[in-house]
Amino acid sequence: MDMKHLHYFCVIVEDGQITKAARTLNMAQPPLSQQLKNMEDELGVKLIYREGKKWEVTEAGYTLYTRAKRLLAEMEDTCREIGEFENKVTGTLAIGTSSACMSLITEQLSRFHQDYPEVYIKIGHGDTHHLEELLHQNKVDLALLLLPVDDKSYHSIELEGVSFVAVLPSEWADRHPSGEITLQEAANYDLLLGRRTEGHGLYETVIRKFQEHHLVPRVVLDCPEISTILSLVSTGMGITIIPDAGLGQEYGDRFRTLSIKEPFPFTRPAVVWRKDRYLSNAARKLVELLQAENTKKTVPE
Repeated sequence: MDMKHLHYFCVIVEDGQITKAARTLNMAQPPLSQQLKNMEDELGVKLIYREGKKWEVTEAGYTLYTRAKRLLAEMEDTCREIGEFENKVTGTLAIGTSSACMSLITEQLSRFHQDYPEVYIKIGHGDTHHLEELLHQNKVDLALLLLPVDDKSYHSIELEGVSFVAVLPSEWADRHPSGEITLQEAANYDLLLGRRTEGHGLYETVIRKFQEHHLVPRVVLDCPEISTILSLVSTGMGITIIPDAGLGQEYGDRFRTLSIKEPFPFTRPAVVWRKDRYLSNAARKLVELLQAENTKKTVPE
């Protein structure tokens, strides 16, 4: 059994069926099924119980999966670290970002590409909970998200705080010619809010601010994806309150943003990465670029 076989097994477990795993691995199903059988024969234990349509990872299979994931991650880190002894900035840089934060680094990414054109950049989106999962699964090197996160698990560099704004369809712009809105006025609209799948985030911050002013917002929808909320706002379904960074240039004239009259806490965007993982030269260079422009903390050595 080698690293390739362990990788095959992990894909089988993650995809939930051999047919789907074979497609992911770009190989035929029969050889993959045989690989699994060979592993079970070699170990002398059933890794995946399968009978008809019933399919379940056994306790032994799950133990192998968790150990294999660690081994594969360590091997990947080792290869990357050895390969960077010449201080070359190459390879793939995987970044996870929430839609509320992406616009904070678009210019820096463009400049990074100009400085290091040999680095291939992959970007994935999700809410903070999903991005933390991607970090733990070693699917991204860095994540750009909104604090708080588990400080014990990550190094983090806090970026400049971002203010909250109210976002309305552009057709409603004449309702607020002053360019600002009070929470009392916002409470009269149907409200669409971003919400993490787990943990405290934008939703709780906004609701608490209304409660502090003895107001009950008319929340009609919550969703972890800001882009989805903005699409619904553009139809006139309601308004939203989001960090100003969440409204990228791609939305053009579809919306009107209003400052909120009452004092609102700033969001705390940050770049985070796992303490127990090797940070590639490419990832470190991007961190240093972000740090040089608008960060509050230093990069740990």
